Amino acid sequence: MNIKTPSKAEEMVMLAIWRLKEKAYGVPIRRQILKDTGLDYTYGTLYGLLRQMASKGFIQKRMGAPLPRKGGRRRTYFELTPAGKESLKESIRLHRRLWGDLGEYSFDKP
Repeated sequence: MNIKTPSKAEEMVMLAIWRLKEKAYGVPIRRQILKDTGLDYTYGTLYGLLRQMASKGFIQKRMGAPLPRKGGRRRTYFELTPAGKESLKESIRLHRRLWGDLGEYSFDKP
């Protein structure tokens, strides 16, 4: 089976979506990434990544109910697809293979 591994940026966004569960839309995703990584993505960057990940089949979107105010817009929520979950698992396996024989502080040793 040929599983696509996500880029580092895609991985961070998918992990934010996974952590947020049913509350995963633009603002909380951006906040979660900032909390997890210290990276403050612009909305343009974030939505570009979300479009890219949807085209790869890693995520899917669904429209929420309109916000309860006059002219309230509908939020676009995101969730991982089975392929997205599998790609995250493959990313974990790849990291373990790459880093498996190195201790956490092996770079500090001569």
